[in-house]
Amino acid sequence: MSFIPCIKCQGEGRIFKSTYGGNDPDVWDAGKCEACDGSGNHTCDNRGCDEIAQGFNDDGEALCQDCLMEWTMKAFEP
Repeated sequence: MSFIPCIKCQGEGRIFKSTYGGNDPDVWDAGKCEACDGSGNHTCDNRGCDEIAQGFNDDGEALCQDCLMEWTMKAFEP
């Protein structure tokens, strides 16, 4: 099962800051990423859901397995 890396920390789980930005080699660990709570995984974009995202819907929202299945079922209702 693959997971989508956190957008804010690029899957690191930590935030790194730089004095000058860009390719500045002088970086330091600024702490745990608050967006993913340090896991490095992107969480579901569905309101109220905090599961790990595993795929995208047609609108580009990252959804967990359950929310993705629910979205799929709604998309194919007659």
